[in-house]
Amino acid sequence: MTHTPPVPPANTSPYPIQEPPHPPSPPAPPQQKTEEWAQPERRGWSLGRIVGAAAGVGAIAIGVAAVLFPREDKPEPRKKKRKN
Repeated sequence: MTHTPPVPPANTSPYPIQEPPHPPSPPAPPQQKTEEWAQPERRGWSLGRIVGAAAGVGAIAIGVAAVLFPREDKPEPRKKKRKN
């Protein structure tokens, strides 16, 4: 027995099996840079870079301080409350 059902010979799919060929498209015209769309000049650091640099320096400073000045005092244990 076969696993495919019988198909009538005149039965055709409503969808094409292969895509029809497309006509060739004309080549794109060469792109020219205009002053209107030119890249703006860089004037220095942006606000994001300044904030990121400040956060990085602060994190390094906290890390160095934690290594150089560790807590030497042992925390005192909490006193138990008496039940009356």
